[in-house]
Amino acid sequence: MKNSLIIFNAVIILFFVSSCFKSAQDSAPADEVADTIDLTVDSVQIADTLLADSVSADTLPPRQYFATAQAALRFMANDSTWAHCYEGSILPQMARDHFPYAQRLLNSRYDRFIVVDKYSMRVMLFDRCGRLMRAHKMACGRNYGTKHEKADERTPEGFFSVEGIYDSTDWLFVDDNGVKSEIKGQFGPRFIRLRIPGTTQIGIHGTCSPRSLGWRCSHGCIRITNEQILQLVELVEPGMPVIVNPGRRDTQVNLEEGYDIPWISVAPDTARYRRPKFTPKPPKDTIVVDSVLRNAVVVDSVAKINVKVDTIKPPMNLMIE
Repeated sequence: MKNSLIIFNAVIILFFVSSCFKSAQDSAPADEVADTIDLTVDSVQIADTLLADSVSADTLPPRQYFATAQAALRFMANDSTWAHCYEGSILPQMARDHFPYAQRLLNSRYDRFIVVDKYSMRVMLFDRCGRLMRAHKMACGRNYGTKHEKADERTPEGFFSVEGIYDSTDWLFVDDNGVKSEIKGQFGPRFIRLRIPGTTQIGIHGTCSPRSLGWRCSHGCIRITNEQILQLVELVEPGMPVIVNPGRRDTQVNLEEGYDIPWISVAPDTARYRRPKFTPKPPKDTIVVDSVLRNAVVVDSVAKINVKVDTIKPPMNLMIE
């Protein structure tokens, strides 16, 4: 009887200990809970939430102007703060990818900047040195390429800045036709409006549909979770630089439409993650039929149909209706 009582008491103690441990896990801050969602970008692991080591103000490099990318690279390589700042930074690679972006960030008076990367589908916060602080999975415009007009459902690409931070808890969504939704919370608790020429409707905000993250599904805005937007706004201030970086398919669409939007690497020293080069597609009124005729191109127009054939063997008769 005594042994049974001891065993019973031991079971009760274990039950309470395990319950407390589970409660502690459930109540842990989001940053302390291990996130198993990683994304590989050409062998570079980008976790959903990262935090760089802090850099004290007295070790930050000076802000100064550089005439060339080579001058900026020499400064970053020889600066005494390299080990504390530029080592592991994306700024040296950015100077090689697109120097004007790096120049603006090296002269920025802000301590942080954001990169919205359409390829990795992440909103990334970097410190002034260009070291990754946070990376959150996002959703963005459902259509590829940069924004050109209202209702094209694209996320603008380029170098922008934060216009303001707003409480969007009670905001109602209005579509491109002016139809208002009566459901609150679609923008989450905060809205970081971006200063973008030609539009005032694009920003980074929370969402009532966290399962949409990782997909191209918005009208043009950038979504992250409500918890993450509340964390992010604590580190964001008006005027802070924001780069919206095109993905591979965005770059292809932009080049086909005659736009060359700058592209940067979102990780340091990733030589294999290079900006792709695309050959523009033939015009829509040109049909390549190499599978039928060797090196034959059929050009279709409203007025007539021209057939250009290069060295077809044996001779063939073409019938076009």
